[in-house]
Amino acid sequence: MKLQVEEALKEVGKSFPFSFECPAAELGEVDDLPWKDATVVVDGAYWFDGNHMVVQGTIKTTGMYTCSRCLSPVSVDRNETLSEVYGTEAELPEDVLPYNGEYIDLTETIRETLILSEPMRVLCRPDCKGLCPQCGANLNDGPCSCPTDKIDPRLEVLAQLLRSKEER
Repeated sequence: MKLQVEEALKEVGKSFPFSFECPAAELGEVDDLPWKDATVVVDGAYWFDGNHMVVQGTIKTTGMYTCSRCLSPVSVDRNETLSEVYGTEAELPEDVLPYNGEYIDLTETIRETLILSEPMRVLCRPDCKGLCPQCGANLNDGPCSCPTDKIDPRLEVLAQLLRSKEER
C-alpha cells in the first residue's frame, strides 16, 4: 500500500485521493487478530503542506470477535481514522514519520492503527445478559434452573443485619 508522492511535492496544498483494497494478510503478522481473514479497505487523500506530506483517510474492515459477556461470536465492522504526517528531514519532530521522498508505504501504519484501536470489549447486543456464574448457561437463551436467592457469603453479615432489623 504505497503512495507515489513525487507529484504532490510539486504542488503545495493540492489534494491527491487514493484508495486501496487488500486482504488483511498483506499487512504482515495478523494471524492472531479477529480481522485476519477480512478485506481491508483504505480511502483518503494526501497533500504537501509546504514542509511535510499529510495523509488522511479511513480504514474499514470486519472482524469476528467474541462477546465479552456470553462468549457468542460477533461480527464487528471496524471504521478507523487514518491521520499521519510524513517528512524527509534528518531531524524529524516527534509526531512526524519518515519517508524516502518518492513514496510513502502505509502498510505498517494501517496495521498499527487497526491494532491500537481494537475494541476493549465487544457485546453481541447492548442488553446481553451473559452467562450464569454457577452453571454457565447463556442467559440470553432464557433463565437457567440455578437458585437465585443465594447470597454472596461476603454479604451474609448484611443480610443478617437486615433480618434482625425486620424482627424488631
